[in-house]
Formats: sequence, structure tokens, C-alpha cells
Amino acid sequence: MTLTLSNLIIIALCGLVAWLAAKWLFKKDTEIENRRKSAVELAASLKAMGFVRLPVLFTNYAVGDYSGMAQQICEVAKSLAGGERSVLAECADVFKTLLDVNLRTPEGRELIRSRLAEADKLAAPVAPTAPAAVAAV
Repeated sequence: MTLTLSNLIIIALCGLVAWLAAKWLFKKDTEIENRRKSAVELAASLKAMGFVRLPVLFTNYAVGDYSGMAQQICEVAKSLAGGERSVLAECADVFKTLLDVNLRTPEGRELIRSRLAEADKLAAPVAPTAPAAVAAV
């Protein structure tokens, strides 16, 4: 077989296409790995906040257990639709954890003070005022 210029160009183009395809595939693989790492970090953050069910969902995604992830989504949806006590308890735990976090900083305490002041204004009964015609009498 004789190597002609056209054969060398075809071989070079095949090599270039293979290199570009490999580079693109590695880029996509890195994107997937970064998404999965982010899912693991999010699961850890949610678990630290007191969530129980959502971290399992993100961990299943991170390890590629899509059937487990789908099952977990169904369980979360059923519990939210049913108003389970466990959901309320989980929300209460998360609230306590976030409240503790906010109480540790001056900014957090100021946020809580302002929210309590707003709540006091909403809860305070409004005294009825007399109509203008009655007040003039």
C-alpha cells in the first residue's frame, strides 16, 4: 500500500476527530462528576440542618441509584401529601437547628428580633375607631 497525500490527510483528520471526541467526552464526564459532587455536598448540608429524607434523595443521585432516587421522591411526595407527623417533626427539627444558627450571630439575632416585632404588630388587636360623625358629637 502506498501512502499518498490524500491518505495522510484522511489519517490525520481521523486522528483529529478522535481527539476532539475524546476531549468532548471527558468534558461531559467532568460535568457529571461535578454535579454529583455538588449533590453530595448538598446532602451533607441538608443533613446538618436536620433534614432526613432529602439527603437520601441527593445521595442516591450522586451514586447513580436512579431507581432509589425515584422511590425516595415517591416517599417524600406521599408524606407531604398525607401531612405525616414525621414531616412536621422534621420541619420542627430544621427550624430549631436554623434558629440555633441564627442565635449565634448578631445579624441572626437582629433578624429574629425584627421578625418578632413584625409578628407582635400582626398579633396586636386593633382598637376600633369611632366614625368621624360620631366623634364630632
